[in-house]
Amino acid sequence: MLLTLFACSPQRFFYYPNRTLYVDPDKVGLHPELVQYPAPDGKLLTALFFKTDQTPKGTVVHFHGNYGNVSNHFSLSLFLLKYGFDVLAFDYEGYGASEGRPTPKNLMEDGIASVRYAQAHLRSPATGVVVFGQSLGGATAVVVAAEEPLVKAALIEAAFSSHAAMTRAALKRNILTWPLYPFAPLFMNHSYDAIRFVGRISPRPVFFIHGDQDQIVPVQMSKDLYEKAGEPRKLWVVPGAGHLEAHRKAGVEYEKAAADFFTTALSTGTKPN
Repeated sequence: MLLTLFACSPQRFFYYPNRTLYVDPDKVGLHPELVQYPAPDGKLLTALFFKTDQTPKGTVVHFHGNYGNVSNHFSLSLFLLKYGFDVLAFDYEGYGASEGRPTPKNLMEDGIASVRYAQAHLRSPATGVVVFGQSLGGATAVVVAAEEPLVKAALIEAAFSSHAAMTRAALKRNILTWPLYPFAPLFMNHSYDAIRFVGRISPRPVFFIHGDQDQIVPVQMSKDLYEKAGEPRKLWVVPGAGHLEAHRKAGVEYEKAAADFFTTALSTGTKPN
């Protein structure tokens, strides 16, 4: 059973892509630009480029979670439009209309390609690009921020610290798989683990958000990433929030915290209050 569970690449259990259109932005009064650009391996990536009706402060690249595709995730970053940010919400390889297949390496390279696309299409060249990653997207955005100097700041919500740690946490939750959790690290590739990269984001700012009732990704993982991160860094544990529920729980406080973080990073590059 152990060999069957972890046969081939165990990282494949992190990805649940599909091509379902969950929400059509045009049908809910939103009219983003549908854009495509190549990943380093030549596969075409697809993204929704939302433009604020204000003078843009910069572009936020949204890295979504592991299930579905951009059409069921883009709404989680739309609040940034009213604070003066353009938003590029993209699909990883194998998700939605993007070609290819998801792997840790491909996701990292997809993220870098997306940041570079956003930088090349800034509507105000004097601004810059920041990243907003959630769950799987948060873990990926950490690696991208460390590897791509064009990233000016990283907001990371409910990210796991490593593939092995996340696999062990998931296995421990089920009585049938609990006996396997100690062996998970033996079968995992550690090359693109966020915990290995997070310290290299500094001196650019990084802000971690996590709900203290998260039953999917343990809040300790954001605490571990925070401890490994360099300054300037910030951690906000939202009371009563489950997985990716911080916005719902904290409301405008969440929106302002995210917007102020990005505004400060793009305007001065200094640590936010």
